[in-house]
Amino acid sequence: MPDPEAEPMPAMASAPAEGREAGGPPIVTSEALLRGGREVIIRHGADDYRLRLTRVGKLILNK
Repeated sequence: MPDPEAEPMPAMASAPAEGREAGGPPIVTSEALLRGGREVIIRHGADDYRLRLTRVGKLILNK
């Protein structure tokens, strides 16, 4: 569970429009989300999800 006293992460910049298909979803790198760490908590509504980088470089998302 994340620290309720912690400040929220700033909004991440998405890739420039020419880096994705026109009208497609924004692209955010895993490096931007993890900010040098190995895991981050993503709050979606009332639920928290843990995005974790494994030792072999894969991403795992758990509720």
